[in-house]
Amino acid sequence: MDECIQCLSAFVGCFGFSFIFRIHKNIKFAFIGSMVGTLGWIIYLMTSSLHNKFIQTFIAMLCISLLSEMFARLYKAPATIFVIVGCFPLVPGSGIYYTMLYAVQGLSDMFIQSFLETLGIGFAIAFAILVSSTILQTYKRIKTKDFASIE
Repeated sequence: MDECIQCLSAFVGCFGFSFIFRIHKNIKFAFIGSMVGTLGWIIYLMTSSLHNKFIQTFIAMLCISLLSEMFARLYKAPATIFVIVGCFPLVPGSGIYYTMLYAVQGLSDMFIQSFLETLGIGFAIAFAILVSSTILQTYKRIKTKDFASIE
């Protein structure tokens, strides 16, 4: 039951976040981006048996990025619309908050631990987007190269 509430919250959060970026002008994109974010959160929860936040985040964000690229091609829209909305549940907001809290309170050990964890999650998100884009660009080049050799 707890996972259902988390997934519903992920959808509502992504949908609300799409209003900040004015994606709601095309409600279809806001809805799809929110669904992508929800699927990403489901994948994050499903990989919890790995007991590694960084790998969980990487796998979930890789799926979000690939789905975003797929929907971008399908709807002839920029992939960033779906990626930005979809990554919202994975962004370490509480980690950023606690990092700053520990810094202000002068708790240097806790600050460093929280900072490194937050930074690692951020790198996992960025690396997943990079890997996804690279895979699709390579596929695109191979596909166009094969068609060029046929002619």
